[in-house]
Amino acid sequence: MAKIVVCEDEHIVALDIKRHLIRFGYEVGGVFTSGEEAIRACRSEKPDLVLMDIHLQGEMDGIAAARLIFDDLSIPVVLLTAYADDDTIARAKESRPFGYIIKPFDERELRTVIEIAIYRHQMDRKLRLSEERYRSLFEDAPSANFTATMDGLVCDCNTAFVKLLGYKDKASVLGTNLHERFFDRKEGALVFERIAASDSSSAEYWDLVSLDGTKKTAFATVAEVLSPGGNSEELRGMLIDITERRELESQLRQAQKMEAVGRLAGGIAHDFNNIITAIMGYCNLLSEDIADDAALRNEVEGIESAAKKAVNLTRQLLTFSRKHAFEPKVIDVNQSLREMDKMARRLVSENILMRYVLEAKKSNVLIDPGQFEQVFINLIVNAKDAMPAGGSIVVETDEVRSDGGGKPHGIPSGDWVMISVRDSGSGISPENLQRIFEPFFTTKGSEKGTGLGLSTVYAIVNQNRGRIAVESEPGKGARFVVYLPKADEEPAPAAERSSNSENASPKGGTVLLVEDDDYLRGLLSRILAKIGYRVLEAASPRDAIIHADKEDDYILVSDIVMPHMSGYELAEHLAEKKSDLRVVFMSGYHDKQEEEMRRLYERGVFLQKPFTQEQLVAALSSLE
Repeated sequence: MAKIVVCEDEHIVALDIKRHLIRFGYEVGGVFTSGEEAIRACRSEKPDLVLMDIHLQGEMDGIAAARLIFDDLSIPVVLLTAYADDDTIARAKESRPFGYIIKPFDERELRTVIEIAIYRHQMDRKLRLSEERYRSLFEDAPSANFTATMDGLVCDCNTAFVKLLGYKDKASVLGTNLHERFFDRKEGALVFERIAASDSSSAEYWDLVSLDGTKKTAFATVAEVLSPGGNSEELRGMLIDITERRELESQLRQAQKMEAVGRLAGGIAHDFNNIITAIMGYCNLLSEDIADDAALRNEVEGIESAAKKAVNLTRQLLTFSRKHAFEPKVIDVNQSLREMDKMARRLVSENILMRYVLEAKKSNVLIDPGQFEQVFINLIVNAKDAMPAGGSIVVETDEVRSDGGGKPHGIPSGDWVMISVRDSGSGISPENLQRIFEPFFTTKGSEKGTGLGLSTVYAIVNQNRGRIAVESEPGKGARFVVYLPKADEEPAPAAERSSNSENASPKGGTVLLVEDDDYLRGLLSRILAKIGYRVLEAASPRDAIIHADKEDDYILVSDIVMPHMSGYELAEHLAEKKSDLRVVFMSGYHDKQEEEMRRLYERGVFLQKPFTQEQLVAALSSLE
């Protein structure tokens, strides 16, 4: 049952209205003679409708009271009056009445107006709630929602849309053209043409640029809204910011490419390193035989130089597969950069100025020193190649603390050491910037390298739980920024080089040489015999076991990766009978299984293929 408040200053008319209302079945919330009284009653009674005379007692007339009741309390008002002149009607419209009854009226008219007013108010309330619900969905949604004209002018948008495109507030967005926010404006115009020509909503990826120049990628769902007459009225769209997802997808693709290269590297590394070891070994033998022939010696040195380049290439390939033997140590980044300065300056031409700004007060990180050298040298070479006419390279370090909020460069929370290499070269185009760390990708031409330099840097940095970023624009140079986790420990004191190891001389004895590569086994046997060892050759672990059963004292020199039994398993088997077994292990690459097997035998010396004769002699001497 609806509750109605009556505001009428003529007592007889008020009583008549009240009598009709009671007969109709309504509850009367009170009869009042002034607008002020009616407003107070509405606040306390909260009626469903107010019947309001226009001319009342007091300072406030019915129109003013009706406006306040509806605006402040959302209670519908039906105006009662004996006047129907244009001025009164015009004023009455301002209060947005739900009905207008001219006195005198009959009860049928009164009831009809009341019922329609209450029904209309209920419908208005439902419509308002629906609008608020969908406005809330529009405004509060995480997607960037907007409406626009068919020409792309923004008519309405939510907060996420404002944030996506980098505007200050909603007011600054309205009226702007969406075409201007496309990374390629021509593509933006084509997008809207496609939408207009389509009979259904479109879903596609938009490359946008925010107000501050940041590139954004959004998944856009846009539909054309038609008027009742079938004409295009507006566009309604929803944008989902997938910039971060695209970046993660890019990183995943990069990781997959690295993994593919790693598998390739792991597959060829063993045989390839055997070949390089043989080349270096025969070069060493030749060098000893032609010591007095300068011309031939230069040619042999050329072969050695080419072999060393092959060693570096293999090392870079193995970096991707994580099958290269690394020994992480705590190093002082600033000190390491100072030590590599001379080498770096030899790599750049005289018309390139190198400058260091080492501001990190404490720059200790945990990384293999050789890997850190690879990172630095590759970045220097990359900077040099970007400046064929000369320029400048600035190397900087600093300490960075991140709260994980995405700055700088999206690094996780924690303390980091930042190393950057900035050049004044030609810069990198946006297209190439997206592929800059891909293996074998290069813009320098085949004579300038393999395209593995920056991808090696990327792989090393990620292996050491670091991050790398690049900032560049065409014509404005490039800045590569590496972040490595700061280490709490201090670097170990620099080890004094032992002249004994460098000038080690073998004491002779028996060597049990186990190598499944016939070519390499023959070379190593020749070298070992030449330096005074008695050599027992074995092409397999089975042959080695047969030889060992006949010997009392020997040093085992064994490859690790062999069919049927690994070098570690062989050493473990032989050590059962010879507890003081001395071992030199050789391998071209490492994998997880090999690391697990290495725990079976910890007493051996390890030689990474390819190795020199001097390294082999030093390894044997360390066991004697």
